[in-house]
Amino acid sequence: MSAKAILMVMVVFGTLFASCYTKDDIPVVQVPEEVPNKYIIEGTIVANTNGVLETLKGVTVTSDKNGVVSSGDANFIVTVGSPDTYTLSLSKTGYDPISYKVVVPSAGDKITGQLISVNVQLTMYRENTSNPGTGEVGVDGGNVVNGNGTLTIPAGALTANTTITMSVNDDVKQAVEVTGSQEAAAQFLLGEFGPGGTKFLAPVDWSVAYDALSDFYLANTQLQYRANNNAGDWTVMTDGIVYDNDNDKYNVSLTHFSQYRMVYLASGMTLDAVTETLPAIATILNTNPSPASITEIPYKKYEGAELTLGDGWNNITNTSDKDQIEELVKNAVMAKVNVSEFKAFIGEPVAANYVLREPITLPYDYHLLSKGEQSMDYYVFTFKVYKKADNATVELKVNVKVAGKVSIFVEMDYCGAHHTHGSCGHVYHGGAGGGMVIGD
Repeated sequence: MSAKAILMVMVVFGTLFASCYTKDDIPVVQVPEEVPNKYIIEGTIVANTNGVLETLKGVTVTSDKNGVVSSGDANFIVTVGSPDTYTLSLSKTGYDPISYKVVVPSAGDKITGQLISVNVQLTMYRENTSNPGTGEVGVDGGNVVNGNGTLTIPAGALTANTTITMSVNDDVKQAVEVTGSQEAAAQFLLGEFGPGGTKFLAPVDWSVAYDALSDFYLANTQLQYRANNNAGDWTVMTDGIVYDNDNDKYNVSLTHFSQYRMVYLASGMTLDAVTETLPAIATILNTNPSPASITEIPYKKYEGAELTLGDGWNNITNTSDKDQIEELVKNAVMAKVNVSEFKAFIGEPVAANYVLREPITLPYDYHLLSKGEQSMDYYVFTFKVYKKADNATVELKVNVKVAGKVSIFVEMDYCGAHHTHGSCGHVYHGGAGGGMVIGD
């Protein structure tokens, strides 16, 4: 092909391609259709009974923007239309109705069809117990009030607006387990706060009244906390509790949200351990011609523990105050001396059988000579209260007697009616605690 022909081909093709691309024929890039984000609130409902959390079924959950959204199961899911603050109200027979505010955040970008999920745990309380006070507090600070409790959050303590919840239980009166040299103690106030784990840049003040007492307030109190609202050991707060007589409230400073309890402690304790002779031990005689196998020794022992109120209690003339303080004291002492209740046992020994680990063979015309002893622990606890009228100290003495270990000593003796009295030899020495064998 000549050069002229080649040039003609190029011109023709160039003209053809140029004619295919006008400004109206520029390829258009397809833009995907926007897919809405999906926003949900999901969570679990629990019941709080004196600080014990358990999942709770049969709760009706209502959203202020969606109506009734869930009923029946302890778990729920609320589908909401957009980022916003939603109020979820909970109702169930036998429980106080309660509402929580839940903030659903924005995705921050264009709608991309992603799932935005907020997970919460909502708590209900039985009727006639304290509900959480709820309030949104910002960086400028604020107060959350619930019945007899107030939480004061100063400016700068929070870095963002936060929905704060507070519940106060002033009808706890539960014993606090103590070990070693620790004094007897019982908790009298329990507080729970949310969101759990919140840390503050500045201390917040928790002020709460203990309405169970009208004329007195408790001395020797202690603040303790534990994380996760129902797990782990309690930690003692060194700052402690300050009672404000002007406002009749107990005040503490908190730097983080956990489960907190206020504890009433004995200010002193003495222990006098003594050994007393048992009231009766039965003698066993073998009158049968053949040897007898002795597996049990009958006896009588004291059981349980006895508490009596000592000096100082006559200074509390208000019956209601006396009953409340006495109940706290009894719970505290029961935990210390490790008994489940107090009852009168002095002068009322009960029949028991001491079961031998190995039988004793008792020959004909022999008998067992036995005697027994029982250890007794005598405690004197001292508790203190103050009069609200003049801050005068009142010391309250509590006397406690606890029945302890039983020891039985047995000797075999030949004292037959037809024989000369023989010698006696010590063959067995055993012990029992509360009717249970413990060893030699």
